[in-house]
Amino acid sequence: MMKFFNSFIFLLILLIISSCSSVKNVDLQIINEKHNKAAEYAQLGTSFFADSDYEKALDFFFLSLKINISIDNDKGIIASYNSIGKTYFASGDIESSRNYYKKSQKIAIFLNDQDILAQCLNNLGELLLSEKKYDNAMQNFSEALNIIDKPGKSETAALILHNIGIVYKRNGDLEKAEINVNRSLEINRSLDKYKETAANNYTLASIYSKKTKYSDALLYIQEALAIDKKLENSPGIAKDLFAYGLIYQYLKSYKNAYIYFQKSVLIYETLKLPKEVIKTLYKLEETAYSLNLNDEVIIWKKTRLALEEKNDNKQEY
Repeated sequence: MMKFFNSFIFLLILLIISSCSSVKNVDLQIINEKHNKAAEYAQLGTSFFADSDYEKALDFFFLSLKINISIDNDKGIIASYNSIGKTYFASGDIESSRNYYKKSQKIAIFLNDQDILAQCLNNLGELLLSEKKYDNAMQNFSEALNIIDKPGKSETAALILHNIGIVYKRNGDLEKAEINVNRSLEINRSLDKYKETAANNYTLASIYSKKTKYSDALLYIQEALAIDKKLENSPGIAKDLFAYGLIYQYLKSYKNAYIYFQKSVLIYETLKLPKEVIKTLYKLEETAYSLNLNDEVIIWKKTRLALEEKNDNKQEY
């Protein structure tokens, strides 16, 4: 009888353990499903962001954030906060962007994850850069670069070096600007980061334009445009075409400039980026005037003024 009882207890314990194990497996499966769903939403958000559809991008990034919070996925939450901040930044809402970047930074500090913290510092640096607070931006970028392990192989380091180059360019130190952007380019090429490589070439074209070395500038912008076209990166293509227009305008090749500005404004209009459309319309006014196309000057100006009034977006040129 005792032997039977012991056998019964043993079987009961095995059943309980098996039952608990099954529950754990189910729980893990649910969590993994949620991880995957959050990643799926984030990917959809990234796709809409790439198309400059910031409203839909935010919808999916917030859905991803909600799931990451529900499973206490700290790194997922950080990624969501950064994506939301990036989207607000691109849409021109600087304060909302700063708010989400700072939320991300707090968690990165708590996790003591240096690479993620470097990304957060870089993001906040980009906001300061957009506000023309160059000293503060440089402080953020330098601090971020210093905490990265193996910066020579880091995608984050490449981004920071690029931004440091932009600060130097804005401050007029073109040699240091070129050195840092070239360091970024070298890393991005080694990591096959094509979109970032295009951005490096775009910035180098800008640096060489400021040096009045326009033939070199054209080579760099040609490379940037070729890459962006392969990637079908519409915002990048529009920027590259605009840069082409600027370079030809500097060269007083107004016919070429006029063509490239028209190509650029069509893409910006398709992407529904009024600020960029207005900026390009102004350049079309300038080049049309240089070509003595007086009727077209009037058309571009009327279009620009109407768009400025509609968007309450009068700019300094």
